[in-house]
Amino acid sequence: STFNLKEVAAVDRPELHLWGTGVARITRHPQFVGQTLWSAAHGAWLGTSVTAVTMLLLVAHHAFSVVHGDARLRAKHGDRFDELEATTSVVPFAAILEGRQQLPDDYWKEWLRGPYLVILVATLGAYFAHPYFQAFAAILSTTPLEPGGLLG
Repeated sequence: STFNLKEVAAVDRPELHLWGTGVARITRHPQFVGQTLWSAAHGAWLGTSVTAVTMLLLVAHHAFSVVHGDARLRAKHGDRFDELEATTSVVPFAAILEGRQQLPDDYWKEWLRGPYLVILVATLGAYFAHPYFQAFAAILSTTPLEPGGLLG
């Protein structure tokens, strides 16, 4: 992960940062956890077999990335990654509950970063835009070229 926006914009050469603070205190793989929650919610909402398979494949893809990403980090960074792994977990809050990670009294200050704000705004925007997503989906037919479809 990176909080240097110059790295994101490719102005600076991207570097790997082994963070043990912020969201990593909660889970070492927030994208995996987020994808799992998102897939569970959308799978439950839609309830179709196609959705179930799609969501299962998305979560499986992220689980594969967790396992192989950790293996690559261990191979490249050795003891530095082992130290991070010892104080964090994939399962949210597990390291905290097991006493391997401590939340400082001012832990909320770790969340006062621009990238977290961008994610928060985008997530809230997507959440509140769902009625518009649903309305747009309602005007689509099986294929846009069918009579009554978007382009038909």
